[in-house]
Amino acid sequence: MRKDFAARINDPARPESPDISRLFSTFSPSSRAASIRGSRRGFGRPTRALVVGLSVCAAALGLADAPASVTADFSGAGGSETITAQPKGKAVRLEARDASGKRLAKADAPAPAGRNPSIAFQTGSIGSVGTLLEVAASSGGSVCRSVWRLRDGALSKLPILDGEKAVPDCEESASWTTRWDESRNEPAQYLRERTRETPRGKLHETRAFAFAGFDLRGDAKRSSIEINGVPIPEWFDEQLYRKAELENLFQRFGLSAFRTAPRLRFEVDPERGVFDVLLTDPTGELRLPVTASKPLEKGQTGVELVAGNPPARISVEIAHGTVPESVVVAGLGPRFDSSFAPAIHWSPAGIRVYATAEQELAQEALPGSWATEKDERVVIESISGQGAVRFGAAEVSLRVDEAPNGADLLLVPRDGSPPVWALALRGPNVLVRLPVACEAHRETGPDCRISGAGQSLKRIGSQLNVR
Repeated sequence: MRKDFAARINDPARPESPDISRLFSTFSPSSRAASIRGSRRGFGRPTRALVVGLSVCAAALGLADAPASVTADFSGAGGSETITAQPKGKAVRLEARDASGKRLAKADAPAPAGRNPSIAFQTGSIGSVGTLLEVAASSGGSVCRSVWRLRDGALSKLPILDGEKAVPDCEESASWTTRWDESRNEPAQYLRERTRETPRGKLHETRAFAFAGFDLRGDAKRSSIEINGVPIPEWFDEQLYRKAELENLFQRFGLSAFRTAPRLRFEVDPERGVFDVLLTDPTGELRLPVTASKPLEKGQTGVELVAGNPPARISVEIAHGTVPESVVVAGLGPRFDSSFAPAIHWSPAGIRVYATAEQELAQEALPGSWATEKDERVVIESISGQGAVRFGAAEVSLRVDEAPNGADLLLVPRDGSPPVWALALRGPNVLVRLPVACEAHRETGPDCRISGAGQSLKRIGSQLNVR
């Protein structure tokens, strides 16, 4: 037994049972109650779980009314308090007492339906302000867990918040396990963990919750999901392009190269255990499940992935913790070996990342007032968060892949009507609006061709440099 714990059960008045030593070899035959004594101050050695299926023990001993108990510096006052728990009706009655036995507080913790649930304690130090207590009551395949703090003479139940939703008190016993993480010199974190089988393999989830004074709040940085031991990241969902095509995008010229160039995307679905590298080009799609991951060398922020069979190596540099900003693929041959990046804008204030090239064009390149050669005004407005614009009175989605030869973008009406216009980009300040005739194809989208002469539009207020 570790030095910073002690388990003891005392009841000298009860006669000794001859079978007790075989049934419960870790407890004294004269046992009645269990207590642990943990670290009282600071963030010392971890205070591990005392799991006392005490109603089971008590039933074997003939002590149905024996309460579970745990002793620690719960209040942070520097002394020690003892908290006991025993079934009471449809709940578990908790009582806190000081070292002299004076009752300080009482409260009722949730319990599953059924009589005499087994009760388990786990304590987590929050430093000089005290110790938190998890009370777990189990019965009939269900468990009800609650976390408590002794403060200002009261036992307070702390909500456990996963985002904006509270974690339910009661659930199936086999669904999640819990523990306190005291491995860092900081208040203990409350961890919920589970492992389940998926078609991709073994999925392990860890949800971390940090003490926030009056509740426990989800900590995304400490939470994790792994598939077969490989962490599944929470990355921004973006399309990555070869850097040569991105140069054309930012120069606003010659986007036809996008239609034949490869693209890369990370497909991430933690609930299904999916972490894939998805590469596409006009000839098809290559899906590579990630099988290994390790950090990049010192001085670089990111990971090196191994994916597919035979394995390819994908080096991923990460910006701001969640944005793959530069990806290098090696081991797949000339079709896909290349450097990829998203449509991203850097500034002293931070970065702006766009999910697609179309979204970047809709928000950065096209908005503004434009004039035709006959001085007719056309206003283009972005539609927030989408690769779409309001072009005059019409709302249209921008499509690079479906643009006809001789154009850079097809304007697809959002009301479902056939496209009638495409755009050719001539730098940042000149557009050519081209009429198109299209045939609808259910699987591939509209098949369009330019059907007439174009009309130039110049950005109002700009000094032109037309290519």
